[in-house]
Parts: sequence; structure tokens; C-alpha cells
Amino acid sequence: MLKGLLLWILLYSGLAHACVLRMAAETNFPPYLLLKEQSWQGQTVELAQLLATEVGCELQLVDIPWLRALAQIKTGELDFVSHLSYSDARTKDFSFVGPHHMESMWLIGNPTKLPKFKTLKDLGENVDLGRIAELIGAYYGEEFALLKQNPFFARQLVSISSIQDKLALLEAGRVNAILEDDTVLHYWQNQRYKNAEKYHPLVLVYQSPVYFGFSKNTLSKPMLIKLQKAWQKLYEQGEITKVVQRYQAKTADALTPAARL
Repeated sequence: MLKGLLLWILLYSGLAHACVLRMAAETNFPPYLLLKEQSWQGQTVELAQLLATEVGCELQLVDIPWLRALAQIKTGELDFVSHLSYSDARTKDFSFVGPHHMESMWLIGNPTKLPKFKTLKDLGENVDLGRIAELIGAYYGEEFALLKQNPFFARQLVSISSIQDKLALLEAGRVNAILEDDTVLHYWQNQRYKNAEKYHPLVLVYQSPVYFGFSKNTLSKPMLIKLQKAWQKLYEQGEITKVVQRYQAKTADALTPAARL
């Protein structure tokens, strides 16, 4: 009887942890993803944990650069990523759940060391910023995509594979401007990161909701539907908004349930 009880306990424990959702994370993407003392924190982490718990799964965070994460989604090594902009092309690989954040991507730099300009279009004509860091695989909107076809602007771009250390790149003079969410800049400034107060949002590049992108390769259609319904439930109960308000009250009103299969 004892053996039977032990077997039941082991079986139950295995079933309890049979559902594991592997999410890509990258350190130093504040205030959304932060690794402190081997513990993941941040707005996106809390929202992902809420969602995983609601569907009865364990959340497993994998520290991996953004570009590699997109590749591993396709190979089945990861189950989902966060901060994914919606596009028709991406629906082949992803089911979109959320949005979990309204992203405002700005060109950020030190205005005292850069030529004056007013619009993104100016950068394709006669304004040369020198070196601008863009994240490989990131989507910055149609206007930016068209601007990249302009040789004058394209030669200013420096492609990086990781979202980490953008501030360090600016400080080191390796780039003169970066493409980044303005809330990340505000976090740097609030935390009094070295010389962060010198940098300012210069021009809005792209604004859009961003989603959790769940892999259609590793997750079944019933599970994808379950995740969408769970997010809807959490939103209607106010749990999503509570988390967001603790981190950035200004974006709370922008979150609406608009999951996409």
C-alpha cells in the first residue's frame, strides 16, 4: 500500500508540473524584465506568471537574446515571447495574446550633440545622426521600414542582436542614438543610471500595442484558445490593470483585450 501511495504522489507531482510554458526573457529590459539575484522581476514577468497560473502551467523564463528567441520559437525550443508587435506575416508562427503593453518606440539621444530635425522623414534627406542602434528582428513600423530603403539613412543604422546595454553603447560613443521605448528611458533616469539624464526622446518612430506571442509549433490550438480566454478573464477581473498600474499608471488605459489567433 505504501508503494502505491508513493507512486500516486509521484504521478500527481508529475502531472502538476506537466504543463510548462517556456518564455524568452532578456536581462536589463526595465521595467518589464529584470534579473536580480537570480530572480526574475518586472511588469511583463508578473503578467506572464498570472497567465500561466490561470491556465494551470508553470512559467519557465529562459535568459536569451531577442533574435535567438525568435529563432527558437520556430525550432520548438521556446513556447512564447513578449513585446511582439502584430503583423500578418508573424501569424504563421505566433498566436497573439494581449496586448500587455502599449509600446512607444522613440529615437533617443543627446540633443546637444546631434543635428536638429523635426520628423523621421528628415533623416532620409539631409540629417545625418552618424550611428543609430536598431534591434535585429524588431518591427518599427511601416514608415521606418520605407525609410530603411533610403541609402542615406540605411548607412546610419547599426544592427544589434541584444536589447541589453543600449545605454552603454551611447555612453561609449559607439552609437549616437538608439531606438527604444520611452518608458525604458524613464526607468534609467528614475534609477539615476550614469548620465541617463542627458538623453531625450527626439522623435516618435512607431507606437503600437505589443503582445505575448505564443508558438503555434509547440502549443495546440485548444491551449492557444485557453490562453486567450484566460487573458480575457484576468482583464475583466481587473488583475491585468492592477499589475500595470504598479509599474506605469499612464499606460493602464491603453490595455484592451484584443487577443488574436
